[in-house]
Parts: sequence; C-alpha cells; structure tokens
Amino acid sequence: MSTCYCFKGSSGDPAYEPKGSLSALAGLPIYRSIPPNKDTNSHRDVILYLPDGFGLAKHNQRLADKYAECGYETVVVDYFEGDALPDTFMLYTPGTDLDAYDNLSSEQKEAIRKIDMPSWLERHNPEHISSLVDKFFPDLCNTLTRDKQGTKPRIHILGHCFGGKHAFKLAQLNQDNIGSILVFHPSFLEPADIKNLKKPILVGCAETDVFTPDLIQTMLNHLPKCGAAWKFLIYGGTQHGFATRPDLGNELTAKIFQEAFDDGLRWLRAN
Repeated sequence: MSTCYCFKGSSGDPAYEPKGSLSALAGLPIYRSIPPNKDTNSHRDVILYLPDGFGLAKHNQRLADKYAECGYETVVVDYFEGDALPDTFMLYTPGTDLDAYDNLSSEQKEAIRKIDMPSWLERHNPEHISSLVDKFFPDLCNTLTRDKQGTKPRIHILGHCFGGKHAFKLAQLNQDNIGSILVFHPSFLEPADIKNLKKPILVGCAETDVFTPDLIQTMLNHLPKCGAAWKFLIYGGTQHGFATRPDLGNELTAKIFQEAFDDGLRWLRAN
C-alpha cells in the first residue's frame, strides 16, 4: 500500500554541500560519506543506509553525512537504479490538481506529470529491490578493509521508508559482520519480515501515518517473539518521513528529527 504520506516532506537545502562522494558499486549508484577524522588504520563500523523513494537525494546525503560526523562511514545505495523520485515530488499531493500549485515552475510540473506512480511502484516492487540488495550486500562487505588487528568493521543497517522492509530482511541473516538494525517509518512490511530476527533492532514510527495503526499491532504481536533484542518507539506529533526529510526550518520538526537521530545513534553504540 502506498499513499501520499510516502512522498511528503522537505527536500534538502539546495545550498547544502554534501561531504561525501558519488560512485557505483555492484552496478548501483551509491553515496559514500567518510568520517572527517577517519584513521585508515583504525577499526570503524559502517552503516548501510537503505533509503526512501528519493534514493540519493540531498536529504539522504545530509543524513549520511550526519552519521559520518559521528564516526560511522555511511553508504547510501540507490536501488532505484537511477530512477528514484525527484525531490520536487514532495511538494505535490498525488491525485490533486497539479495546475493549482503556484509554488511549482512549469518545468517542475512537467517532471511530475511524467511520473506514473503505479508503474514506478511496479518497477521498484519489494521483490525486485530485495534481489538488488541481496547482490549488493556481499560486494559492499568485500570493499571493507581490515584494521591492524585483522578485523573487518561491522555493518549496521539503517532503513527508512522503503528501506525498512529490506533492513528487516538483513536482520534475519545470521552473519557476524552485521551489527544492529535501525528502521524508521517503514512501509510495505509483512509479518514474515519481523520473524526470526538475528540482530538487535530499533523501530521508530510516526504518530500520524496511514501505516501506523497496522504497524503498532504488527510490531507488538511479533517483536516480542522475533528472537532478538528490540525497541519500538512512536514519536508524537510526527508524520511519515519525520526522521528523514523534515522541515528543519520548523523548530518542532527539527527537534524531533534530532531526537530520532540521537535515539538511533545510542542504539548503534550500545549494540
């Protein structure tokens, strides 16, 4: 199920200068952000960021940089294969009269008109994305270098929106190099995704989100039996996307965004 909640939010500041770099891995575009004080001889954990429908957009780069500033090399993978939704789509509510939007230029309106959402969702259905993640993850592991003690860093999984489902799937793998899992406002979840987890997982949901009522029931039914340590949080006064693409000019949404980030950081450091 998909609604406008999946695509609303605030894009990253156009003036923001990303700290990381764009490249490709396993045939997919990636954005990689390196800690500014990284010592190539030290042991550092890595975050694999499975993003929302906007792929490598500025707000996801900004979040990756934020984790990198805290010491975690962060890799955002574009499993939309260059076909992620444009930032402009956040300004539009699907199903409404596009011509009535005075805040959009004619070029922006034309870009939105070209998006056939049912076709886009079919091209990037969960099964296809899972197949890409399954191929990408081993290649990412192979890029990680060992420290002076011969130890490779662990990979923590961060899944937002679309990426939440696939973060759960990686949590089902019994691999020593996978650390903890962070999931915020996930979509397309099924009960089977939450069973037989092997890794500690934190799940953060919005208060106002078409997904939330079912998510609360699903989480409370299955997390206690999932087989791993878990924490489930609901952030009051929030909508879907609050932990990814908030309006940082709004004091309240900026504060909750930071709270969610801090909660995630504490979970990473504790697990």
